[in-house]
Amino acid sequence: MWAGPILLAGVALAFDALNRRVPFGLLSTGPLDEVAHLATAALGLLVLACLIDAPRRFYVAALIASVAIDLDHIPLYLGLLGDSGQRPVTHSLATVVVFIVAAAASRRHRAVLAGVATGLVLHFARDMAEGPPGVRIFWPLQGQAWTLSYGWFLGMIIVFTVARLILVTLGVPRTRIRLFQREPSSAQDVTRAPKDAVPPAGLFGCGGAGPG
Repeated sequence: MWAGPILLAGVALAFDALNRRVPFGLLSTGPLDEVAHLATAALGLLVLACLIDAPRRFYVAALIASVAIDLDHIPLYLGLLGDSGQRPVTHSLATVVVFIVAAAASRRHRAVLAGVATGLVLHFARDMAEGPPGVRIFWPLQGQAWTLSYGWFLGMIIVFTVARLILVTLGVPRTRIRLFQREPSSAQDVTRAPKDAVPPAGLFGCGGAGPG
């Protein structure tokens, strides 16, 4: 029950520290950065899993998005688009809004699209704490790149870890908020819907019998 969040916190902090100390390079710091992003997102999602009842695909999409967004750096590194000294404008809340609007419009893919938006928010939260060049988080309304101190990242990891441990230990809230309720279209779907609606304990469950 305690091991999982503590392990994720340790991985996030360790790989973030290595990423800050190793000279920048796609092959040297890239993997370190992405592991730190993935561990941070997973830790945040563990807390979220104690509060909401969402299908597995929501969490999978969030984890993938928490690292896949960095693919938008490739055109910059190749000199094809924009200023290589800045993160792409797709690293902004504008991208999150696009996926939120798409989630609201698409009932069938709502959980996946909302998961992507969640993963992006967790990614940007860590990016801003990495220092320059920061994140143009309010683009296109504002072109300023925002940065946060390392204390923000450290505090985020501590809050996520402590919150997960407290929520699991105390078993609160007693009832999670159900999101993305599926409307079965056949008898087979009626049978499968409850299983799909709640993440398995080994993934992002919450409770005494949940993941460590």
